[in-house]
Amino acid sequence: MKKKALTRIAEEVTRAEARSDFPRYRQIIDALVRAIEHGILSPGDRLPPEIELAMLFSVSPGTLQKALAHLADSGFLQRTRRRGTFVAGRQAEDVFVFRFKNPATGKILIPFTRVLSVAEDESDGPWRQFLDVERCVRVERLVWVEGDSPAFSQFHIAIEHGRHLLDEPIENLHGVSFHRILGKKFNLPTLRTSHRLQCRKLCAAACRHLIVPEGTFGTVWDVVGFSHQQATTYQSLQIPAGHRPIELDAAMIAPRAGHGADSFAGDQPRSGAATRELLRV
Repeated sequence: MKKKALTRIAEEVTRAEARSDFPRYRQIIDALVRAIEHGILSPGDRLPPEIELAMLFSVSPGTLQKALAHLADSGFLQRTRRRGTFVAGRQAEDVFVFRFKNPATGKILIPFTRVLSVAEDESDGPWRQFLDVERCVRVERLVWVEGDSPAFSQFHIAIEHGRHLLDEPIENLHGVSFHRILGKKFNLPTLRTSHRLQCRKLCAAACRHLIVPEGTFGTVWDVVGFSHQQATTYQSLQIPAGHRPIELDAAMIAPRAGHGADSFAGDQPRSGAATRELLRV
């Protein structure tokens, strides 16, 4: 528990109240989101009991519960009756797509992931064409590195590869690499990827979980993962404006142009440093 950090956050909310038009619960939401994004509160940190938090923020228990419920629905917090309220998320096991470099050291930064939901998906999206299936399992999650705002991810895999995830408690899936599961459990390692980048409106779910107005524009980055000649994953990353550059490993980019389920229409083969430089977003 980071009691001193929470005390400072509460003091900042109190000072800002006089010059803010937002209701108090919204100010608490924004303050806690900033603290999580900047690493002041880390995944796994336990918050004090709600009565104590309400006193700390000088609000009624109802106002505090409204803020915490919103943060839990957005995936920032995990609330349980017996254990209390925790900052959700876990550092990823490995990085296949969402890569960042530390500008000072050049080392790859490992992101955190926080699963929001896991559901069966029969909708007629592009993932059905690429994966060549009628039903998928859709995993929605937030992905971020410490100090940055999160991106929203929708990850689709075939129902036969993801059915077991439907029964798994969500808290067990934070930080899990689904690419690794496919490699170990089904002998379908991700060997290459095909990418498409667009600037367009973020979907309603992304706006809700990223806490931005509906209709906000950003980068929508669709990534198909392949094992040999088979497409095994379809991921759509929705990234708000102002995000740091993302590093793509040129060795993982699809090496040749193709159509239909093999790659995005219009992909052109590029090599080496040129590929890496063109795909930094």
